[in-house]
Amino acid sequence: MDRLMISSLHDLHLRIFHSLPLLFIAFIAALTPCLRAGEPVIHEMPGKASPRFAVRADGRQLPVASFKDVHYAHFSMSDAVEIAVTALDGPVKVARVQPTAYGLKAAIEGVVVRFTVPRPMALVVQLDFREKLFLFADPPVDPVPATAVNAAALGAKGDGKTDNTAVLQKAIDDLPAGGTLFIPAGHFRSGSLRLRSHMRLHLAAGALLQASDDHTRIAPIPGWEATIAFLTGASLERLSITGAGTIDGNGYVVRKAREAALGIRKQAGRLLYLVNSKDVTIRGVTLRDSYSWNVNLMRCDRVRIAWMKVLSDVRLSNHDGLDVVGCSDVEVSDCFLFTEDDGLSPKAAEGREVSENHVYRNLVIWAHKANGIRVGSESRCRVMRNFLFEDIHLLNGACGIRLDTFEGAAYEDFTFRRVWMEDFLQTYDARYERDRERPFGSTDRSHAISFLVLRQKGSPLGAIRHITFEDVHWNDPRITARFEVPDAIVKERKEQAAAPLISGIIFRQCTVAGKPVTAGADIGLRVNDGIVSADVTFEP
Repeated sequence: MDRLMISSLHDLHLRIFHSLPLLFIAFIAALTPCLRAGEPVIHEMPGKASPRFAVRADGRQLPVASFKDVHYAHFSMSDAVEIAVTALDGPVKVARVQPTAYGLKAAIEGVVVRFTVPRPMALVVQLDFREKLFLFADPPVDPVPATAVNAAALGAKGDGKTDNTAVLQKAIDDLPAGGTLFIPAGHFRSGSLRLRSHMRLHLAAGALLQASDDHTRIAPIPGWEATIAFLTGASLERLSITGAGTIDGNGYVVRKAREAALGIRKQAGRLLYLVNSKDVTIRGVTLRDSYSWNVNLMRCDRVRIAWMKVLSDVRLSNHDGLDVVGCSDVEVSDCFLFTEDDGLSPKAAEGREVSENHVYRNLVIWAHKANGIRVGSESRCRVMRNFLFEDIHLLNGACGIRLDTFEGAAYEDFTFRRVWMEDFLQTYDARYERDRERPFGSTDRSHAISFLVLRQKGSPLGAIRHITFEDVHWNDPRITARFEVPDAIVKERKEQAAAPLISGIIFRQCTVAGKPVTAGADIGLRVNDGIVSADVTFEP
């Protein structure tokens, strides 16, 4: 019976809306209370089932999907939920539930690990040296209007084989202003799709919209022939992408086939690419297996992203999670980013003098071999300012926070508040993190916080100023912070008696391995030399 109740109640209603007369809607709504109040709503999962883990939520079986070498389950909740994870290959000795700062205690009972999820959140469960298990506990799914257009009713087939490109593109093009295209549960294959203004794309739990195996069906971005993309949009207004379903770029298959066909070493690509757009909303969806960057927003304003999950294939290079380039008025919250390259990377863009007013809050980031947060290195603008990074959990990465200005941008008025850095690539146990492209190096390559001011040929010098680190913590005392300015620039600035490039930096109530940071020496920084840095202060 549990298997028959896998679909969320929300998605059940949607199917009813599209298959029964409207007179039945009130009747079906009256049946809603038959599920216990506060009971977790279980979501169908696309793809093959995990052979390694079984998971129950409040006693109900959760489908667990297997994706590359990670596994994940997805449900929505309103009250606390008891989780039981069973390792299908034998007893568990050590259980770790991350983010560690959440303080979730796991009880081990042979092959079963139990813990309580108190509120919606994204978790990484590691049992001994097994592959990683992700649990995505979301708030209740957003409702969808009864007027939504069901892709299946238009002829799209969720059989995992049919090429639905023409049907889906026509459905998008024909949507009325403010309309919703609904992708029901099923495996829908497609080539590249162009999104449009004043539309909503909603994927039900159990819906998998996946790029075709035929690499010729994945088109270059218009005006950018060297880079392919699955979903694109240009000069859009009021676009929403929502739901508990999955968008999959089929990245490894498409990229390798395209590289072989063209005789190239590295095919750049995007899973979702939006440019010059306004009022963009992304909520709830899982985006996985891009060609390189997963989500790339270029010169977009009034962006709202929440409860998004990004899953990368760590065999592919340049797999950033979220690249927000030359954008203003951005809010990103409650997202999970599992990436091969940089997790979160706000950047500057040519043609935009100012990028400002960004809030990144309550994010969980796992960067396989790069940076948890990297501002830059694309920095061709006058200023990036007024950025808040708050309640950020960096579970793994080569570096934690990196500020790189290479092309003239000044970074001003950034605050990093309540940031926890748990593990760094070079010190992480290889049995947990399977590094496919390069061996682990020394701790010299890892930095918790890094400031780089460089000059590319023909570019002016940028600056980094008025940056506050408040309640920022990392565990390993061997991991330091650094200021990096090339010797030639230091010499030039000294001769010119120019103002320091890094200034107004505050470290407030920060710790390393539990010890307060009270001076630059505590984190390996030489500060206030009057050339590279000035007005760097420490407040325990």
